[in-house]
Amino acid sequence: MAYKRRNVHRISDTALREPIGNVRTQSPPISAIRRTQVNSLKAFWGQALIAALAVCALALPSVARAQVETVPELSRDWSVRIGIYIFNQNAAANKAGRIGISGFGERTVYRGEQFDVTVGIGYNGFDRVYSVPVIGNIVYHRANLRIGGGAGYSFNKRIDGRGSNGAVIDLLLGYAVTHGRYPSNVDLRYFFVGGSSNELDGLSLTYGLRF
Repeated sequence: MAYKRRNVHRISDTALREPIGNVRTQSPPISAIRRTQVNSLKAFWGQALIAALAVCALALPSVARAQVETVPELSRDWSVRIGIYIFNQNAAANKAGRIGISGFGERTVYRGEQFDVTVGIGYNGFDRVYSVPVIGNIVYHRANLRIGGGAGYSFNKRIDGRGSNGAVIDLLLGYAVTHGRYPSNVDLRYFFVGGSSNELDGLSLTYGLRF
């Protein structure tokens, strides 16, 4: 009996001296779990960001094509005209010279089979005697012939140096010189300029190129 008791005490003492187990090795710490979760979130958002950038990269060409397709609508059908302006009145001719400059920038806002509608701004005159008409025209065209007229508003500088504004009317007779991608024409227009006692009335002969 004494021998068995000694063995029991020896076993129990040995069991007490041996560690139950390392808690760190048996179960992972809370900080390690959080670190793993954070890494998983980083990986998820990183992949999501890459996917979003890829979608944007695929969408950019479509947006660029859409912009390229819409820009020409505003940039085409413009005409640039340059030529001479002949004053009708001797008073203006004596002040600035009989022949001045005539220049216009126009855009065709409607193009039909028989007539076009244009709007534009121009300059007729020389030095300190001039008119700046903002005008719209209706131009009838048949074959190479162009006939039309229009009305608008003009900002003027009279022969005495005073500024004046008023209505403006023009009559047009022209001829189409070339056709194709960049058609051109020659126009002869007579301008009736209001607000200036007819001082700035005159004849405009211009060559125009449409692009």
